[in-house]
Amino acid sequence: MLAGKRGNAGAAGIVAIQVLVEPRRLGLPIEAKLLLHVAPDHLAAAGRALADHPSVHGAFATSGPSNLHAAAYFPDLAALYGSLSHDLVDLGITHVESAIVSHAAKRTPAPVQPLLSR
Repeated sequence: MLAGKRGNAGAAGIVAIQVLVEPRRLGLPIEAKLLLHVAPDHLAAAGRALADHPSVHGAFATSGPSNLHAAAYFPDLAALYGSLSHDLVDLGITHVESAIVSHAAKRTPAPVQPLLSR
């Protein structure tokens, strides 16, 4: 009965379930933030291309010298380099800065022990 109520609440938009996963556990230890300058007439297409890229988990347009930002996970530095040197070609990008995240202060919380096992 509870499963039915939970399903109804989810279908009604009352409850949303979110799964948080540590990327390193998925074999993706390299997290990079990409700050890109894109010609204005290429901004929408470049943003869509980044959003569709399997390594990118967030992409958004902004104002300033870097008008497109992306956040991505990679299995290693070679994959990051490959993405920068091959995947970003022909998107109207004139400048890229990358920053590797060495420690994420806020992300997946530590696993919580079920109340019954405490």
